[in-house]
Amino acid sequence: MAGAPAQWDVEVDVVSIGSGLGGLAAAIVAHDQGASCAVLEKASKLGGLSGFGGGEVFVPANEKMLELGLEDTREEGRQYYEFVSAGFHSEPHMSKLLETMHEAIAYYGEKAGVAWKACQGLPDYYYPDAPGSKKSGRYLSVDLFDGTSLGEWQAHTWLTPIMPPGALHEEMYEWGGLAKVTEWDYELLGQRIAEDKRTFGPGLMGFFVKAAILDRGIPAYTETPVQELVTDANGDVIGVRARRGGEGEGKDFFVKARKGVILAVGGYDHNKDMATMFEEMEDWNGVFPAYLDGDHMVMGPEIGAAIASVPNTNLALFYGYQIPGEEVDGRPLWRSSWEGGCPHAIWVNKAGERFCDESFYKDYQPRIREWDGKKQEQPNTDIHLIFDGSYRDRYPLGSFMPGQPLPEGMVIVADSIRELAQRIEVDPDALERTIEHFNAGAEKGEDPDFGRGSMPWAIRLVGDPDYPNPLLGPLTKPPYHAVRLRPVSVGINSHGLRWNLDAQVEHVRGHAIGGFYTVGNSAALLDIGGGYQSGTSNSRAITWGYVAGRHAAAQPAR
Repeated sequence: MAGAPAQWDVEVDVVSIGSGLGGLAAAIVAHDQGASCAVLEKASKLGGLSGFGGGEVFVPANEKMLELGLEDTREEGRQYYEFVSAGFHSEPHMSKLLETMHEAIAYYGEKAGVAWKACQGLPDYYYPDAPGSKKSGRYLSVDLFDGTSLGEWQAHTWLTPIMPPGALHEEMYEWGGLAKVTEWDYELLGQRIAEDKRTFGPGLMGFFVKAAILDRGIPAYTETPVQELVTDANGDVIGVRARRGGEGEGKDFFVKARKGVILAVGGYDHNKDMATMFEEMEDWNGVFPAYLDGDHMVMGPEIGAAIASVPNTNLALFYGYQIPGEEVDGRPLWRSSWEGGCPHAIWVNKAGERFCDESFYKDYQPRIREWDGKKQEQPNTDIHLIFDGSYRDRYPLGSFMPGQPLPEGMVIVADSIRELAQRIEVDPDALERTIEHFNAGAEKGEDPDFGRGSMPWAIRLVGDPDYPNPLLGPLTKPPYHAVRLRPVSVGINSHGLRWNLDAQVEHVRGHAIGGFYTVGNSAALLDIGGGYQSGTSNSRAITWGYVAGRHAAAQPAR
């Protein structure tokens, strides 16, 4: 391990490794408690994974929803969290998360100027069946953020190619959701884009970047990957060894942390060897190109940090595709596929069969890992999106609207189902049977096999209200199209560092490692267990960032 240098390049009280939501939340509150702070970021821009996402923060019984007259209680929130966890959470960790999240949300609203709003009209994933579930209001988002207020950092914060720029959540639902994207108010969106009015993840992170870097003057060092944690003779973390100017460039850059180092580098989606091992998959791809290289799983264990895990069967895994030539920061861009949940579209596996409710990823995610013990394979990892001419007339594919030519090499097109099956190397008889059976139910607005159209959350996201069942329409109009899909993750991984109720990383022998904290997706999901609900990743990043920053700032300097 790196020893302490003869002279440190920078000395502060608290170092945040990573400029995502958890890292900046910790730096903000630590600064406000009187600690000097610095942020070290591997990428060339600030914002981390949260800057690419939907920006939702899941908080039951939050103040904004109650102000709107939407009924909820914290006890109902606990019931719902326990349902999502499926029993794989740590009770003390979940309790502290639920007890602290409202305090943390209020703090960043009051002290950091985050303009919270309650998302109206978006149900919990498992509403109405799960205990404590609610129809609307538990997701917090932010109001429009003015990107020009970031000054020199305006061009050095992440924007997302994944979410629609300029749209607020309630507007997206009011305009009909993703299935009605051709009817959105593009004049309004164009004006907001031109003025750099940010929403979703870029909007959320805009507030946190401004509060930390501009308002508080916390120095941020981009293109500064941390290589090692520096420890003292007792094994406590006293600083870091980084590299200035990129992974293979520049010189060692030593930063002393007199009170604590907070590791918030996200997960390991872009470390394929690590991801396939921990996630038990033959392939793994990441939607968010936010440098999720698994650095926490290297630096932590190097000094004795323990690893913890939850079941990987129902977290946040999707299917996705690549549009030829699309890249972000030099990395190929994967888009998660929502198209299979729309009318006139299905997914089929290697056998040419449907295997899930394509509109609800909590149904299909566990089926991705299904194992065929006779054939020694996972039959649902390499699948195809199939849609017909009616879909093509009404709905987009990724960023390509109806009528726009589709990219060559991405989509296979045929005049018949049999020809399409042959071109994608699927049994033609099986595919014809599958579509004939699906069409018979879809004509009546029914899916007797998988219940597509039964989950209000999925209807809100991709449903078309012009149909009796907003998620069902038959595939009868040629030409027929196929797009190959592969598993894609959004950074919510099953393994992470083990931590205590002060967000301190725990040693393999059970004690807290002095001066060492972890938050966000680098921290094992001890608090939310073996399931996932959109917005819980952001709520735990904010909450534990708040806890870690306060605890670190209160420690004596070393």
